[in-house]
Amino acid sequence: MNIPTFRFRGSTAVLVALASISLQTLLQAQFDAAEVLGTIRDGSGGVVAKASVMLTNQDTGIQTSTQTDENGNYTFSNVKIGAYTITAEAAGFSKMTATDIRVNVNARQRVDLSLQVGAVNQAIEVTGAASMVESDSSERGQVVNRITIVELPLNGRAYSDLALLTTGVIKSPSASSREGSFNVNGLRSTYNNYLLDGIDNNAYGTSNQGFANQAAQPSPDSVAEFKVITNNYSAEYGHSGGATVDVAMRSGTNQIHGTAYDFLRNTELNAIGYTFGARPATFMKPTLQQNQFGGTISGPIVKNRLFFFADYEGLRVLQRSRTFASLPSLSDRAGNLPVAVVNPLTGVVYQAHQPIPMTAFAQHVLNDLPAPQIDGRSNNFQQLSLNQNYADKYDVKLDYQINDRMSSFLRLSQSMSDQSSDSSFPGPSGGNGALTHIYNDTAAIGYTWTVSPNSVLESRVGVAHTAAGKKPPFTGGPDMLQVYGVPGLPSDPVISGGLLPISLSGFTGLGRQATSPQFQNPLSFDYKVNFSKIMGRHAVKVGYEFIPIRVQVLDVNPMYGADSYLGSFSKPSCAQLGLASNCSVPVDAASYSLADFLFGARSAYSLATDVIGNYRQHEHFLYVQDDFHVSSKLTVNIGLRWEFATPRWERDNVLSNFDPTSNTMLLAKNGSLYDRTLINPDYKDFAPRVGFAYSFMPKTVVRGGYGISYVHQNRMGSGDLLGINGPQVVISTVNQTPSDPTFVPSQQGYPLGLTDPKNFNPRSANVLYIPRDLRTPYVQSWFFSIQRELPWKLLLDLGYIGNHSVALPVMGDYNQAAPQPTPTSNLSLQARRPDQAFSAVSWLDPAGFSSYNALQVKLERRLSGGLLFLNSFTWSKAIDNSTQALDGLNGNQASVQDIHNLASERGLSAYDKKFVDVFSVVYQVPVGRGRKFGSSMPGFFDQFVGGWEVSAINSALSAPPIDLRAWSGSVPPQFQTVGNLAEWKGGEAFRPNVFGPVLAADPTVDNFYNKDNVKLSTDPSHPFGNAPRNFVRALPLNQLDLGIHKEFHLPLERMRLQFRGEMFNALNHTNFTGPNSDVASTAFGTIRSTYAPRQIQFALKLMF
Repeated sequence: MNIPTFRFRGSTAVLVALASISLQTLLQAQFDAAEVLGTIRDGSGGVVAKASVMLTNQDTGIQTSTQTDENGNYTFSNVKIGAYTITAEAAGFSKMTATDIRVNVNARQRVDLSLQVGAVNQAIEVTGAASMVESDSSERGQVVNRITIVELPLNGRAYSDLALLTTGVIKSPSASSREGSFNVNGLRSTYNNYLLDGIDNNAYGTSNQGFANQAAQPSPDSVAEFKVITNNYSAEYGHSGGATVDVAMRSGTNQIHGTAYDFLRNTELNAIGYTFGARPATFMKPTLQQNQFGGTISGPIVKNRLFFFADYEGLRVLQRSRTFASLPSLSDRAGNLPVAVVNPLTGVVYQAHQPIPMTAFAQHVLNDLPAPQIDGRSNNFQQLSLNQNYADKYDVKLDYQINDRMSSFLRLSQSMSDQSSDSSFPGPSGGNGALTHIYNDTAAIGYTWTVSPNSVLESRVGVAHTAAGKKPPFTGGPDMLQVYGVPGLPSDPVISGGLLPISLSGFTGLGRQATSPQFQNPLSFDYKVNFSKIMGRHAVKVGYEFIPIRVQVLDVNPMYGADSYLGSFSKPSCAQLGLASNCSVPVDAASYSLADFLFGARSAYSLATDVIGNYRQHEHFLYVQDDFHVSSKLTVNIGLRWEFATPRWERDNVLSNFDPTSNTMLLAKNGSLYDRTLINPDYKDFAPRVGFAYSFMPKTVVRGGYGISYVHQNRMGSGDLLGINGPQVVISTVNQTPSDPTFVPSQQGYPLGLTDPKNFNPRSANVLYIPRDLRTPYVQSWFFSIQRELPWKLLLDLGYIGNHSVALPVMGDYNQAAPQPTPTSNLSLQARRPDQAFSAVSWLDPAGFSSYNALQVKLERRLSGGLLFLNSFTWSKAIDNSTQALDGLNGNQASVQDIHNLASERGLSAYDKKFVDVFSVVYQVPVGRGRKFGSSMPGFFDQFVGGWEVSAINSALSAPPIDLRAWSGSVPPQFQTVGNLAEWKGGEAFRPNVFGPVLAADPTVDNFYNKDNVKLSTDPSHPFGNAPRNFVRALPLNQLDLGIHKEFHLPLERMRLQFRGEMFNALNHTNFTGPNSDVASTAFGTIRSTYAPRQIQFALKLMF
């Protein structure tokens, strides 16, 4: 099979040129721009009409002018972020100038001025005239400015990690592998919306496994600032139900500026961290070699007209971290098991410690395992696993001020990353590592035309492409037949190579990943147009946005097969042991599972067709926003947005859906949108927004709002792709018992034609069902807050925030089997299904919900006197009945225990952190040249005592919830109700019965739970446990990141050298990950990993 990929490198210039030509007549403005407004009064408080007001950008010299209306009000729309000077003058009054007005991204910055009676040629200058409270907007969010971005210690230098400084924001469980992954106000991480220079920057991959949520991830040194809007955003924003992250890239100015830097980390700088159990003789300290290096350059091409900015950043990482695996002991590998077992194929009983025969396949696999380093089976092998990442990224941006009414910009961004990760253990029997390649290419182009002082026409075009894929490390090597003598599996070198995935109860999985190889190649365009007009007290904006999306996907698994051994066949009965019928047979799931493997008696085997899908989707958005200044104290923000996202269709109609009415598979065909997608389009997604800001007293504002937002991208992998469905894709899972006449032992491999679409058999192939009248998930959000500007440049914001989401996807089995009719019954899984014509039917059930309520408090000091800080505190409770697919932690997954009893799934959300407090600070020590003390000291002394800076982030988070479960790989067949489905498709997920306190009296890393009070059901007629979902918690997290910087003035004019020392987890506090939550695992209740210990990073940064 050949795997095609979109190649985009050479086409960037062509696409940009075409976009440029098409936009020449549109004359557009900037969607990430801000608004500056205010009122001009005289000394008595009366308004001054027809006063001349000029706004000047202090970096570029670009000026814009307007006049106040009859109420003394003025407004500048589409103002780029930066530092500004505002000058107001009128006949009979002295000229008033306000300097150093900082305008942030997407802000409505109020600057009120008071003119004094005097001659026009007399000038009065003031600073600090800008208001800190948001008296003209009901949007709730946080601006992260440039000083914060470049001065705070930032591990990994992903600018989006600083979104965690915002109230209501926590890091997503899988964020370590995905930039820009965080949960906002209890919502799923895939529900956030990303903008870069006003252009859609969302990654449209169909899953989030290891791939970023953003198409372009600019380096911190290239970001001017960004805003995280968490509630009640303008009708201009939507597309998803969570936060909107609006990023503004840097632009050039009238002066040449540049940086060159290198951030270094290595093993000698890091602490070892907590060590679990006895250290093996081969123990080594984890190693790290990491360099992040790059630079920026910006300046004028034509003064006051044409500016450029460019940046580059490279990353080189070689990291070895401790990993643990549970492998069969040396005695196990010799067939010497601690319990008696029966060969299910012959009926021969082997007593404990009596060597048992094994297949050649099993012998080969076990011989390839590394020797365990400590006794026992649980976590008996440790190694330093190598992870490598070689990445490069760059951006180029041009800004052109055509005249005083028109401007334009062009931006190109590109990034490349090659990553590799070791398997859990070395050798051919490992192989669950991965080689990952990610390539991103984005471009944006735009123009600005101020039609009149009160109206602006805006438009913009962007394009984003990603090619992201991964493959097993042995891909292309000898196949299963060549190495193990196992027939029936693919020999195509694109797929084959290494050992197929093997699941053994109580042991680390053997073989390669079942979900690899895999790739996603999304290509999207973004066309936007706005028209804004100020009509008296109304500022009205109307607009339209169109996003066509194409995604090429290979995400079918397991393409190389997968074997499961549950230990159900080798456990002997009392009669087989020659004992009384009421005897007690030892409970040792690991031994029985291993015995099944040695005998070649697999419980199930799976294989899938390899098919590449070419999916299409169109998104349309219409909106109108009215910011109504009712009075000088009250502003009302009213908006309405209509969204329509087509269901996905496949380019060649390779798509199908299960139809419960006819009990058949429907096939896509040419015709209507329904004919091609098999989902009825939803044209009723209207999203009203309303909010207010009321200044009931000076420097105090009460704000509130309510809005609805829709979610159009769930990123559930193959869980919501109807193209990966029967009959065109056969995902065949055969559950078997040795007594079946069709039983196939492991050594005999896979029957021919198992995945041939011509042989599609719904009784052995899993299919996908998405209801034809699927509703679009939506979120209702609201808030009420009070802002107060305090002395010393402080802003206090105290608010209540809430939301409620419905129609969220929940994964289950539409054809879920009934439990056994009696405790002693042993009916097959298929015999207990309500629809005998089908096996498992993965069901995307839009029955999910979430709710969130919080008190959020922030205290912020804007930069003044060399000090800025932000403290964000959140006290919240998040409840839901399902988790985002492929984003689980601590037992949380997308599947449910019983699809017919979703009421039992209501519980704490995986994203619930009761208390979160994040404090960040940047403090420039006020000693040295240009500072409060010693500003004129000799240069020699300044090199030692001047130029010091301290920065820090302190994070304290409550413990996350844990969901205690047992998964399909460890559930005996007589208990199963779903079968061998992946969790993102509705896999088996049994919770235990709880008989008392769950936590151990003295929890330790070896025994976190009171296991006597947590037991799986022993009655197959009642397999579902009574344990609530997420009713216990893991451990809290506390971490201090600290930075100490020293700046040296170099002999060359305007050139400085900064030395940085940064410590992440500076106090080396041990933060444990959650305990093992798999009740059926021998490692249940153990903790075997921690978050990173202290890491130290040094850097040199040259600035000019």
